[in-house]
Amino acid sequence: MDVFEVMETCRAIRYLKPDPVPDELVTKLVWAATRAPSPGNSQGWDFVVVTEPAAKAAIGGAIEAAMAPRLDGRTDTGDRSSTLMLQGALNLARNVARAPVLVFVCGGVVYPAERPNEAFTWSALYPAAQNLILAARALGLGTTFTTFHHVADATIRDVLGIPPEIRIGCMIPVGWPDRPFGPVNRRPVESFIHRERW
Repeated sequence: MDVFEVMETCRAIRYLKPDPVPDELVTKLVWAATRAPSPGNSQGWDFVVVTEPAAKAAIGGAIEAAMAPRLDGRTDTGDRSSTLMLQGALNLARNVARAPVLVFVCGGVVYPAERPNEAFTWSALYPAAQNLILAARALGLGTTFTTFHHVADATIRDVLGIPPEIRIGCMIPVGWPDRPFGPVNRRPVESFIHRERW
């Protein structure tokens, strides 16, 4: 699949089948993530891959308890795109534990070595996460970039043993899609370009 087709059809997949994802594909996703750029080639990332049912249940329970009440009854916005996104987010909040794989993109504050600056941490983690998501789409796997980890940070760190000095950039559920891929909904490119100056 052409990289431009991957980007054009890399819709956020918030509905996943329970079918397992082979370990070799998960390893391939992490390989793709580690091809991303990072400040000074510092490669300050780590990936916690979770497939163990009890760990997913604990994490999913904490996320559902925090997120479902925030979203329940608030998903119909009158705008089709926003409504679908919020309905998908509610579904995912209720079903995190059923996702075949959860990937936490993490990293320490490591760059530059002589005076580490947290801003550089995010400059490494987010490109890695994007690479992982694009690779998943190319393999036919569904994913979405989530920040649900913010509402369950203590549980996630406790269950997964993530040290307090390590930043969690995002949580990416991975599985076979239970909704179709399709074109992403974006405004025209010309509405974003400022040529030569603002």
